[in-house]
Amino acid sequence: MVVVFAAFILMLIGALIMVLSAFRRVAGGEEGRQVEGGAVVVVGPLPIVIGTSQRVSKLLVVLAIALLLVSLATYLIFLRGATLWR
Repeated sequence: MVVVFAAFILMLIGALIMVLSAFRRVAGGEEGRQVEGGAVVVVGPLPIVIGTSQRVSKLLVVLAIALLLVSLATYLIFLRGATLWR
């Protein structure tokens, strides 16, 4: 129950940070500042990357691969731990 509450609080904090960053003004009067962004949608083992530039897209591909490796390692660790307890 505590884990569910902690996950809810973290999601709430993340949403609050996103809303506050949308209202933040650019410091120093830099009106012509360019904003870049992107998204990764993981369908099965395949990441679909959407980015505003090649630099952002490459960064998102690297992050998607890192997330894939971390999740695979976590799965294998828990799988090995589950077989040790039998």
